[in-house]
Amino acid sequence: MIIEIDSLDNYEDFIKDISIDQCFLDPHFSYDSGNLYRALEKKNQMVYVTRKNDEVTGIYAWLVIPEEQYVELIVGLSRRRESWEEMLSFIETQNPNSKMDFVINPQNKVLIDILISKQATFEEETKKLRLVRTKELNINSKVEELPEKYKDQYLSLHNKDTYWTGERVLEAKDRFRVLVAIEHEEVVGYLDITSSFPENEPYDLFTKEGYKEYRKALVSKAIELNSPKGMMVQVEVNNTEDISLYESLGFEGIEGSDSTYAYYKTQQG
Repeated sequence: MIIEIDSLDNYEDFIKDISIDQCFLDPHFSYDSGNLYRALEKKNQMVYVTRKNDEVTGIYAWLVIPEEQYVELIVGLSRRRESWEEMLSFIETQNPNSKMDFVINPQNKVLIDILISKQATFEEETKKLRLVRTKELNINSKVEELPEKYKDQYLSLHNKDTYWTGERVLEAKDRFRVLVAIEHEEVVGYLDITSSFPENEPYDLFTKEGYKEYRKALVSKAIELNSPKGMMVQVEVNNTEDISLYESLGFEGIEGSDSTYAYYKTQQG
């Protein structure tokens, strides 16, 4: 049985039990438990409980944007395969022909097996690092906030295979800051980073071949402009180069933040 709820007061013991289990904890919850609690009030977000014989078997927070045919699991807490299957079936039925996004615990074999059965696409495992101290920054005068005249160059370079395309980033001026590295009137790198939160996050760091030295300069400028707010970044666990870059600027790994991004498309209605 699935029930939509407007309070989590009666479920704290269940939440605590699952959230400390290394095999079933949710990365979004471990990073910020508010991701679950705020879903009760946020637009386009809802929280569901699954039950079997009056026993709570799962708690799930979802983001659903029907006009974009987009669904994202914000937090999922359950050990039970039948709970996950019931919840996913419900969401799929309510949202046909939609993209389903998941950020999951790599140790959650129950959910991973279900997603494999749905022919989901999995990306590389990632981890989060948080800025804990400010080291010497590599400030370069060729790195600046995106000027209007370079907008088309930025868009042509931007990653297209992502929800936050260059166009969407530029439309969300209240959410994002865009930094670019410019050599001889040419954009050779960019960094999209959030700017409106107490802790902001680089979303996309890119440099053209031969201009890798600007990666540190772009992140350094972002740290400078972001101060005194916090900063967190998500990187692939095997990307030792980027991990070293961020560690050199004062970032440290966040325990329990390892995750895997997966997605699939629901069937036509």
